[in-house]
This record gives sequence, C-alpha cells and structure tokens, in this order.
Amino acid sequence: LAQAALLSVPHAVLALAKCAPPPIAEKHLSLERVTTMVVLSAAVVTTGKTLVARQFVEMTRLRVEGLISAFQKLVDVGRDHTFIETETVRYVYQPMESLHLLLVTNKSSNILEDLETLRLLAKIVQDCCQTQVNEEVVLKHALDIVFAFDEVISFGHRESVTLSQVKSYTEMDSHEEKLHQMIEQSKINEARETAKKKQMELKKRQQEAKNNPNAPQMAGFGSADSFGSGSTPGGGSFGQESMSMSGGPGGGSSGFGGGSSGFGGGSSFGGGSTQETPATWTPSMNDDSGATIKPKAGPRTGMVLGKKKPGDIFAGLGASEPSPAQEVAEEPQAAAPVVNPLLEPVKVLIQEKVTADLEVEGGLNGEATCNGSFEVTVLDPSKADLCCFKLAPQRQDFKYKVHPSLNKASHANNVLEVRQGQNSFPTGGCLKWQLKTGDDNFLPVTMSCWPTATGDGTQMVLELELTDNNVTLENVLICFPASASSRPSVASASPGEAGYSDGKVMWHIPVFDSSEGSGTLEFSAAADSASLLPAKFEATQSGTTRCPMEILECYHQARSDAISFACEKKVTYELNIGSNSATLGHLGEGDLLWAGWPGCRAAAAFGESP
Repeated sequence: LAQAALLSVPHAVLALAKCAPPPIAEKHLSLERVTTMVVLSAAVVTTGKTLVARQFVEMTRLRVEGLISAFQKLVDVGRDHTFIETETVRYVYQPMESLHLLLVTNKSSNILEDLETLRLLAKIVQDCCQTQVNEEVVLKHALDIVFAFDEVISFGHRESVTLSQVKSYTEMDSHEEKLHQMIEQSKINEARETAKKKQMELKKRQQEAKNNPNAPQMAGFGSADSFGSGSTPGGGSFGQESMSMSGGPGGGSSGFGGGSSGFGGGSSFGGGSTQETPATWTPSMNDDSGATIKPKAGPRTGMVLGKKKPGDIFAGLGASEPSPAQEVAEEPQAAAPVVNPLLEPVKVLIQEKVTADLEVEGGLNGEATCNGSFEVTVLDPSKADLCCFKLAPQRQDFKYKVHPSLNKASHANNVLEVRQGQNSFPTGGCLKWQLKTGDDNFLPVTMSCWPTATGDGTQMVLELELTDNNVTLENVLICFPASASSRPSVASASPGEAGYSDGKVMWHIPVFDSSEGSGTLEFSAAADSASLLPAKFEATQSGTTRCPMEILECYHQARSDAISFACEKKVTYELNIGSNSATLGHLGEGDLLWAGWPGCRAAAAFGESP
C-alpha cells in the first residue's frame, strides 16, 4: 500500500522544514532503532498534500512520503476513531477544520501519552496560525510550527513542557535587548537634535556675517602676519635686497616681491581684509635699513602659529622685528559656567517610597506608609535661577511640608515659589509629603505564604497577585532568608527566575503587569518555617506616584518667562512579609500569652503551637 501511494503522490508536495540529518545508507530503519523511539514524525496534512512534516529519527524522504501518503489512503472522513494501526506503525491524528494533524509512532508507544502530545501540538498549531487554521496560513507559519514541534518532541520522546513555556522558548524575548535598543534609539535622537542645533547656529552666524560685513573675521593663510605677505621691507621680497627689474631699491611695480602684484604682495593667497604697505623710500634710508611699517586702519586678524611672536618669523627671513604696535594683546575672558545645551534648564525628580508589613496569609499588618519628595535641580542658573512651579490641585489626605525658603502661602494656592529676599530656588527636596493608611487596596499587589512541614524541613509556596491592572512593576525582587546548611531547592517559579545566592532564596521578575496578573514561587529547605521569614518584597514603578503630583507650568518668578523642564517620577515599594510571625518562633509560650498579640493566628498557620 505504501509503494502504491508513492506512485500517486508527487515529491514536490512534501515540505520538510529543518530536515533531519542526511539519509543513511540503508533504505529502511532497523527494527532495533524503531523500538527505541516513540514519535517517528509529526505532520500537518490535507487531502492529497503534505503541508508541514518533521521527522524525529533518521528517515529517508521516500520513507516519510510513503508513511504519510499511506495515512491519506487509510483515513476516513466520517470515522470517529483518532488512530489507525498498521503492521509497523500507528497513526494518531486529529482533524483541524479541513486539515489533519498527524503523529506517526511505533506500535510499542503509549497511546495515552501520544494523545496528550497530539493535543499540545494542536494548541501550538492553533497559536501559531492565530486566526484560523487553513492551508495558506499553515504554509506561511511553517517554520514557526516546526520550531515549536522541536520544543515538544526531542529524539522521539515527549518533553515536559507547557504551551506558555514553548511560546517563551520560541519567542526569545529579551528585556536586555529591548533596553539596549531603547538606549541606541535615544542616542540617535540626541545626535539628530545636536546636528539640528549646530546647523541652526551656523546659519545664524552666516546671516550675521552678511548683515555686518565690517565685523572681524578669521583671516586666511596669506594674512598680514603670515608667510608671504607684503609686509617685508622694500616691497616684501624673500631677502633684504629687492629684485626689482628697474634696479631701484624695492621697486614695487613689477618685481618678484613687489607690493602691488608680486608673489608676496599684500593681496597674497588667502589674505584677509586688512593689509600693510611699506612707507615711501627716502634718501635718509640706506639699503640695509628697513622702511617703517604703517599699518592701515582696521582690525588685525593675522594667523599666528603656536605662541611665537611675529618678530620670530621675520627674524628667520632676515627681516627686522616689527614694531610693538603690531602686537595684539589678548584680553583675558572670564570662564563661563559649563552648561549642556542638550539638557533642559530644570530637572525635577518626584519619588516616593512605600513601606508596609504584611501578614503571612495576606493583608496589611498595621499601616502602610508612603513618603514622597519633590526635588529640583537647576542646571542653567542664567535661565532658571528663580523658577516657579504651578501644580495641579493636591489631595488633602496627604500631609505636606514645604522648604523654609519657599512661600507657604503660595503653596496653599498650589504654587511653589521662593520667598521675598531669596535669590535662587533651593536645590534638592523642596516639598515632602506623607500618608499612613490601613487600606489593603493602597498596595498594588497581594501576597500570601503557604508553608508546609515535611519530613526534611519546610516546603514554602508564595502566591503573588497584581490587584491594580493599571500598574506595571519593574525589577520585582522577593527574598527569603535561608542558610546554606538548610540546602534550599527551588521547585518552580513563574513568571521570572528564582535561585539561591548570598544566603537568600531570590525570585526576580523583570516586568510584572496585567499580562501576567499572578505568579507562584515554590521551594523547599531543611529548616523550620520561622527561620524562612520575614521575606522582603522590592519593586519599582515608573511614570507615576501614589500622590498625584502634576506640574502644570514652570516659569521664571521675575520675568514670567516659560521654562522648559524634565520630570521623572517613580515609586519604590519595600514590603516585609511575616515579620511578626518570624518573631513568634523565638518567643516562649508565656511571652506570647503575656504579649497578647493577634499573631497567634499566623503562628497556627505555620503549624506551630501558640
């Protein structure tokens, strides 16, 4: 039957993605190799065509085509059974709309396990296709389906994985990669902004130069003090003796060093707008004496190499040192404060810290405390030395404290400004607030511990649930104290990762939001429950605060000019889980009854006698 099917099915209809190793020399698998494997191949087929096939043993293409085409001959559309047995293999299949999901196994495999594997593969195909399972969509996502099949079946045996784990393995989503891409994109945007500012600055300078042509400009190579200028005595030749064609000393009409059109004349290559001409020769002058230089009116913009004086250059050419009137004194300039133009003149940091103690079974133990601060950093005092902030109406259940340098009456009107007589805005925390509440809903998460005493110690299960779907927590870290002698072992942690380090069982979740909703950590240790507490919970929330602190406007107090600012908000949560319950493990029976704590309930939850 398989040989007959091979004649009716063309070779081109079989799409083998991620093919197995090259075919072996023999034409068929040996009986010993088949009996050691379970799943031989997994495929998605339709009537007369194979869409995707993945083999998990060394099989030739003809062998795979023969098995799948034989199944297409044997399958009955109206049949209720989901498996077909032949003399050598078993077909386990499941209809998916107009297609069939097929597993080819040996007859010695456990059919119950094969059915579980088939159900998981059906979920994977449905998840990869997303909308509906048809021939076009399956061919479009063929490689994704094959990659997911490889995560479920390895060398013919089923791996202990779930659908969510397969999705995470195939997606390979990396938080570090996203962070790196964000940093690179921010650098690109910053470079673009810098280029735009430089371009605008150059255009402004060019416009100013056109509007004011008499403004001093930087001279070129052949300026008055540069090499080859027309300031040399007697017309500016290279030596002291002129080379005039008329024979006169320093004839400047057409000589080699003539002042009008000679090689070293005043209009030399690269010369600036100013030039110097030699004085008229008189009989009192001899050939060895140099003529007095009379500089024309106008700013001198000669280029000086290094720190040498102009006289040093002329001394090397055999000319006399210029007069002191030629030296331009450099006026010292006061060093201006360094200001980064890429940053805003004002930086505002609004941060809060929420602390609380939680019961072991969940809920607050006492009150949660929220402490916040409004910190201002003035980066450009010339623009924002007297900055003011107009805030949105504030909640009255928070208690506020204002910096002594600020006007408290203005704060009552939701304005932060300095008092009269102050010449600068206070740096650092200028406003603080606090709130204490016993409402469990104030915290965005709830946690409960389920310790169970075992023969070897304690098995601890922690349940974490996000109660506010609008909150996104970052860098969530939960730590349980455990000594190395207790040999702690983490059984499972989802989402995130868990491990043991520095005497603590640590559970880290990079991002915890409504897409996860809840999580569970399970570990065991050779210790009693009291020594594993209290646990600590730390997390950060960015972009918002528990106290709604919104800046409506920032302006200068004296000039009323608007001031741009950069604002950053964050909340840090630090929670202790079962701190009182851990203390109960170190108290005696009489101490507990004398204290009269309601923590007896927590001690009973740990299986301890109050």
